[in-house]
Amino acid sequence: MRQHTSRSRQTGSALIISLMILIVMTLIGITGMGTSGLEEKMAGNDRDAALAFQAAEAALRDGEAFYDSAAIQSPAAAFDGTIAGLIPQGTNPDVLADGTWGNSRAYSGNIDDVNTQPRYIIEMLGTIGDTTDEVNVQGYGESSGLGNVTAVRITARATGGSDNTVVTLQSNYGRRF
Repeated sequence: MRQHTSRSRQTGSALIISLMILIVMTLIGITGMGTSGLEEKMAGNDRDAALAFQAAEAALRDGEAFYDSAAIQSPAAAFDGTIAGLIPQGTNPDVLADGTWGNSRAYSGNIDDVNTQPRYIIEMLGTIGDTTDEVNVQGYGESSGLGNVTAVRITARATGGSDNTVVTLQSNYGRRF
C-alpha cells in the first residue's frame, strides 16, 4: 500500500494566492502613479495662476504710477483717445474681449516666467467732489474740502506661464489735478 506524504497533497494554492496579491499590489501602484501625476498638474496650475495674479497686481500698480506721473497733466487732454490705454469716459470697454487689449498700455517692467507681459487700461470715470461736498463714491473716502478728484478705473490683464491662464483685475483710483 502506498502512503501519501504531505508533499504529494499540495495543490498549488500558494501560487494562486501569491499571484492575486501581486495583482492587487500592481493596481495600487498604478493608482498611486496616476494620483501623483494629477497632483503634479494641479500644483503646476496653481503656480501658473499665482504668477498671473502677481503680474496683474504689478500692472495695476504700474497703471496707478502712470496716472500719477507727469505724463498726465490734464484729464481732458489725456483722455481724448490719442494716448494708448487711456479710455474716455462713457466708453465702457469690454475687458473680457481680446480686441480691447489691442489699445492698451504695456507693463513698464519685465516679469520673469510669464508667457506674455501684462497690460492695462485706464478708464475715465469722472470728477467727484468739490470744495464743500464729500469725496464719496459708494462708501469710499471722506470729506476732503480740497477740491475735485478725477476718478479712473484701472483694469489689468495678465497671463501666467501659458496664455491659457488669464487674470483680470480692476481698481478704482483718484487724483487731484
